[in-house]
Amino acid sequence: MLATLLCSATSTLALTTAAHAQIAPTEDTTEGGGIVVTGSRIASQNVESMSPMSVVGEEELTLTGTATMETLLNTLPQVVPGEGAFTNNETSAAATMDLRGLGPQRNLILVNGRRFVFFDARQIVDVNTIPTALVERVELITGGSSAVYGSDAVSGVVNFILKDDMDGLEVSSQYDITAAGDSARFNLDIVGGANFAEGRGNVTLFYNYYNRDDTFADARGRSACFLEDTTIDGSPALACGGSAGIPNGRIAGLPAGAALTGRPGVQSALASLGLNNLTSNGFKFDETGQQVSPFVVPGDRYNFNPDNYLQLPLVRNQFGGMAHYEVTPGIEAYFEGLYSSNRTKTQYAATPVTGSYSIQVDSPFLTPGLQNLFRALDASEGTVQLDANNNPVLGADGLPVIIPAATRNDGYTTVSIGRRISEGPTRNATYDRDAYRFVGGLRGDIGSLSENAFTDLQWDAYYSYAKSKNTLTSTGNIVASRYAQGVTTAFDSSGNLVCADQSNGCVPLNIFGPNISPEGIDFITERQVSTYETTMKVAQASVTGTVVELPAGPLGFAAGFEWREVTAAFNPATGSVGQVGEPTYGEYDVKEFFGELRIPVFYGFELNGAFRYSDYSLDNVKGVWTYGGGATWQVVDSLRLRGQYQRAVRAPSVNELFSAQSRVSEAASDPCALASAASDSAIRALCVATGVPNGIVGTSGVQPSFQVSGIVGGNPDLEEESTDTYTVGAVFEPIPRLAITVDYYNITVNDAIARLGGSINNVFDLCYNQVQDADSPYCRSIIRQDDGTIGTGTNAAGQDSGVSVLFANIGKIKTDGIDVGVSYTMPLGMLAGSDSTLNIATTANWLNSFDVTSVAALPDRVNECAGTFGLTCGEPMPEFKANTRLTLKVGRLTTSIRWRYQGKVTDDRVTRGVVDASVLPVPKIDPENYFDFSFDYDLDKYTLYGGILNMFDNHQQLLGSAQEQLNTYPSTYDPLGIRFFMGAKLKF
Repeated sequence: MLATLLCSATSTLALTTAAHAQIAPTEDTTEGGGIVVTGSRIASQNVESMSPMSVVGEEELTLTGTATMETLLNTLPQVVPGEGAFTNNETSAAATMDLRGLGPQRNLILVNGRRFVFFDARQIVDVNTIPTALVERVELITGGSSAVYGSDAVSGVVNFILKDDMDGLEVSSQYDITAAGDSARFNLDIVGGANFAEGRGNVTLFYNYYNRDDTFADARGRSACFLEDTTIDGSPALACGGSAGIPNGRIAGLPAGAALTGRPGVQSALASLGLNNLTSNGFKFDETGQQVSPFVVPGDRYNFNPDNYLQLPLVRNQFGGMAHYEVTPGIEAYFEGLYSSNRTKTQYAATPVTGSYSIQVDSPFLTPGLQNLFRALDASEGTVQLDANNNPVLGADGLPVIIPAATRNDGYTTVSIGRRISEGPTRNATYDRDAYRFVGGLRGDIGSLSENAFTDLQWDAYYSYAKSKNTLTSTGNIVASRYAQGVTTAFDSSGNLVCADQSNGCVPLNIFGPNISPEGIDFITERQVSTYETTMKVAQASVTGTVVELPAGPLGFAAGFEWREVTAAFNPATGSVGQVGEPTYGEYDVKEFFGELRIPVFYGFELNGAFRYSDYSLDNVKGVWTYGGGATWQVVDSLRLRGQYQRAVRAPSVNELFSAQSRVSEAASDPCALASAASDSAIRALCVATGVPNGIVGTSGVQPSFQVSGIVGGNPDLEEESTDTYTVGAVFEPIPRLAITVDYYNITVNDAIARLGGSINNVFDLCYNQVQDADSPYCRSIIRQDDGTIGTGTNAAGQDSGVSVLFANIGKIKTDGIDVGVSYTMPLGMLAGSDSTLNIATTANWLNSFDVTSVAALPDRVNECAGTFGLTCGEPMPEFKANTRLTLKVGRLTTSIRWRYQGKVTDDRVTRGVVDASVLPVPKIDPENYFDFSFDYDLDKYTLYGGILNMFDNHQQLLGSAQEQLNTYPSTYDPLGIRFFMGAKLKF
């Protein structure tokens, strides 16, 4: 009764409820086969799930205009949005899914219960490679399932069930466009199938074409200019800002204020240039490169947003098929094949280059006034003398003692230069991703091994091979070594200006003003191609059935063996600004034994258990056990209780172990740039000890841009992480046609694998505010340029500047909360016909906690991220999220309204006590409500459908320095506005 009711009640809803809410449970193809439910390998006629499950049906995909799976899945309350169509910065050009916000690497994506192809060495699936037209439903188990499915199933499992029994031809097409007339999307699906051999076999083939147009950030006024936090007339405000790497060039780090005492030559040279009030921000050039003026923050920063994509373009071509054939009675062969080609692009503004460079003081590129300044700098160069505690030694005048430089008066001076190569092209990256997957197997019915035990046995054995090849073609990038070579000039014997190092056909670069010649641009710009290939091989054999018949029912079991091999090879394009590292290769394999039991104790009460032993070929991960157990109890017809415990283990991915080092840019706040650092003796000393000149501590000159350069990469010494998951819930049917589910979850990830400290911003906090030890791994990971900034250049010691945040086993992640699902269906027979219904259904998540302990040695240092967003916690995690759908069915017409609610969140700088809310222009993001309308009209041979998303044109709340990109978090908050979609489906 309950199963029948919920099947109808949730046909248009992703309902957080038990597996009995499935529309059409996956059935074994053999005679007498049971139903296989995601979360268990035991086939049973009882379709109740032990763990909380959400089910997204085919009709929901239609009503939401879903041509790509990310469009729908990222709106579910159990999901924190990952990468998607609006992720231009730091993107892998894929669509990822993140259950519970624990990271896409911790949820396992399956297709028909088997692992799918992943797109890179992180072992993460691009959900845009899954053929949407074949999806019958999506099942989400939001609890650890490693014992059943193996490593990666930490936060849960997402299982895409595909239609594999097509008999006929189905063609569907859909077109989307915004109210602004841009950001169009077109989708075409062709699916055909036929039975053969008198119904003993079937072949289903499909083809998909998808095209998503590009849209630039300046297509919307709210993302046309990069916003950052500032102060106007003493009040916090948002202002148009951006990067300190400006097209005309900027010089920073010169002596300023009291530091000019004793350096009269520099002082008089600055005065002659009109730079008497120079600050640590330095000065800029005009468009001719001749005139200079102080660099003002944030007004003089470069607005890079107009050159960035708002919506990334995507062209996808997919084809493949599935087949099954009954070889003999009780034995069936099956096959799945997929080829997916995804082509995506990203674009950034022209390359910014920052670093310390040696400049010829008599260079004709300099005006006479600048030559005088550079000569004075050359004559007074030196370094600050430090005591045994790395604090500056002060002279009688109270100023740091300067140690004369050995290179003084050599005709060169080293200055910090920030320059955007605007004479060159924008930086463009094209991601070509080809993915292949093949599965072949046999399954069948063994029958009974004896009259009393091991009956109704089914077996399944398959082999799968999956490969993805990513080719990244980059244009517009600047080769760092050639830029440095071209900047350092000299005069040859004939008095001509040349490069001091004339190798490689070097061309002297005039970087003062936008004056680099076309020949110079050709010399420093390079087209680069990187490739990334990953493969996964899986062989698995399993058997399921009944062990014995107990008084309360059959004792079910499943057991099997799995072998899995993962490899990845990366060939990076090295040498450009933002690229470091060497070609890398990594692999490992694992052999696993697993088993499950389901024990009926008495009528309505069942116990279950599962285990898996995994033997890895890794040095630091060998044999590990995962296990779980729980119970379900049908207390009365209207109430069912369930509870589960799962121990999950995730081995580090190939990427986490072996990836080459590369650069990223992240929003972060350098404590040495805060005014408070100047007055706090401990922080000041640490800043100086980690490379900040004493004179600029506590000024914006330490951090000219809101983004900080970081270096990421693998760590072969990683160990596995383990997770404990508890779930307790109930399914309640108080009256007919009303179903309520309530589930509490509690997940703890121990020895979590993440970047050192968790993020660049966390490393800053740990070094300067928490540990406060210059020799700690956090402080030592901060490598500054000679002027104290963190950029893409090198320092005098030859070290690459940046915050090194390689992967490490950090502390732990803990989250708990409650999922609620409510569905009520009302027949409208007397009002609108016998088959008319009105359904209202809600799924909601209340997040009680999401705590991250970044350092195991500091268990009391916890970042509490529930209800926050920002530089430390990242994507918004509201305490309450909900989706509600009201669906009216009258005859052939279905109309529906969906309400998506996103609760308020607070800037984590406020919740962590870093700043007071009163000093931030946007200390919190208010609750957001999106409303969507859709319809579906079925006329047997064809179906028309369409709708309006964000029908009231809600605009995202604008953010400053705590944003992800586009002045918001675009995967969470809609950056486009109203979108219309219309589609048709024809059946032959």
